[in-house]
Amino acid sequence: GFSKAETAKIIETVLAEEGRPPVSVFDFVQGIAAVARAKPHQDARLDLEGRARKLLDRAA
Repeated sequence: GFSKAETAKIIETVLAEEGRPPVSVFDFVQGIAAVARAKPHQDARLDLEGRARKLLDRAA
C-alpha cells in the first residue's frame, strides 16, 4: 500500500497535472508514475512503479 504522505503527494500531483482529483484507478496509477519520475534515486522510482503496476493488475 501507500502511506498517507505518499497518497497525499499522488493526489496533489494529479490535481496539478490534470486539473482535477483522481477518480479512477488509472488516474491514481498515472499520478504514481508522475511522482516516481520525480524521485532522484532509481530504487525509489522502481519501488513506486512496481506498486503502481500491482494496483493496475488488481483492477484489471
